[in-house]
Amino acid sequence: MLSLSKKVLASIALGIMFTASVFAENTGIGNISESQGDPLNDTAAANEVRQPFSWSSAGDVLKYEIIIDRFDEGAESYLPYYYHETNEEETQACLVYIDPLLPVGQYRSEIKVYNILGILEESMTSYDEFTVRQAYKPEIRSVSYPLYMRNTIYLDDLDNDGIIEVTGRNLFLPDKTDKAIVHTKYYLKSSRTVYPLKTLSHDEISNRKIVFLFDMKKLDVGKYHFFAQDASGLHSEDDSDSEFFVKFKKWLDIDIEAGYTCPVVLHDETLPEYLGTKVFPLSLQGKFAFMPFKHVWGYMGLGIRGNYSRLSYDAGSYEIDGNLGMIHGLFIYQLPLFKRRLILELHGGAGITYFNNIVFHFPHNINSDPLNTISLSFDAGLSVQIYINKRLYTAIGADYAFTLNKDMNLEVIMPQASIGWQF
Repeated sequence: MLSLSKKVLASIALGIMFTASVFAENTGIGNISESQGDPLNDTAAANEVRQPFSWSSAGDVLKYEIIIDRFDEGAESYLPYYYHETNEEETQACLVYIDPLLPVGQYRSEIKVYNILGILEESMTSYDEFTVRQAYKPEIRSVSYPLYMRNTIYLDDLDNDGIIEVTGRNLFLPDKTDKAIVHTKYYLKSSRTVYPLKTLSHDEISNRKIVFLFDMKKLDVGKYHFFAQDASGLHSEDDSDSEFFVKFKKWLDIDIEAGYTCPVVLHDETLPEYLGTKVFPLSLQGKFAFMPFKHVWGYMGLGIRGNYSRLSYDAGSYEIDGNLGMIHGLFIYQLPLFKRRLILELHGGAGITYFNNIVFHFPHNINSDPLNTISLSFDAGLSVQIYINKRLYTAIGADYAFTLNKDMNLEVIMPQASIGWQF
């Protein structure tokens, strides 16, 4: 029914039979800081810290009577601490500012309602209990990856362990239950928020250093700010000291590979009928990949793939020879696995198939006119790169190509094995 909060510091809604909390800032003004012994300064507190106390309207009433008792540990009971009758403006707004500020401690409140005749409506009286806690504004002075001792972590570093060290002031331990009197929430934020998996170490004496473990699968490349947020809602500043970067050491990968392929005709008997086979074993293939878009979920880029087959067949009554070439522009997606020791690749695109100088040779030096034609074709493939070291790799996979020609629709599957190098 009512709430007690601190403007710019915390706003806590209180309900009947609900225990809530408000906070006093540890700034050297307002309430005395038990940890630092700062002096009381009522003037500064009035200028910089206010405690709004609000409640739900009871309708047309003359006034509200606010009674707040503070728990006295010596007496082991609640003793009167604050009393206030609202004026017309406060009654309409259902809001008062408590002055002097409530210090740290346990409290209970009572809100009495007087109708427009000035008669107490006892049935509408509400009661609540709440806690005023000390509020500490966290400060972050450095965020670093201990392996490099700077504010950058590299996703392609095989020694990456996801550990981030934070130094500053008022860096208390997190509390998942949100019940600890003093606790702090930590997170990295850019376009999304990433929370640490767990706390590895903490300076419990001065609360000036804390070390976290992050799940690097949840951190994509980009610029982050590390935030520490007190239970009161006070948080560290968004400045250069809190900056943290997630990058790749190599922002761009260039892959070049060459090897063997063996096209096998899947559909259309035109070529197999004249060549006497569906398999073209005299074949080579090569691929170039340009991968500038690297993220934690995979790499994106463009590439070119080409393959060449020498066609030759002696049917007895005739001989036939020629060349078959394909080249395709590709869209490429790569997924690194096992710390980049293995990369799964999917690619696909469009290009051309070139039937080059295909000639029939008959007895008595009779030759057909050479066939030279270019046809539209499409390619899709899957491959796996297995890295021998950081640069050298072997690749195995298969591509499917479909060629559109006015005389045939050629479909081939091309298993392949290659050796590659990454620049």
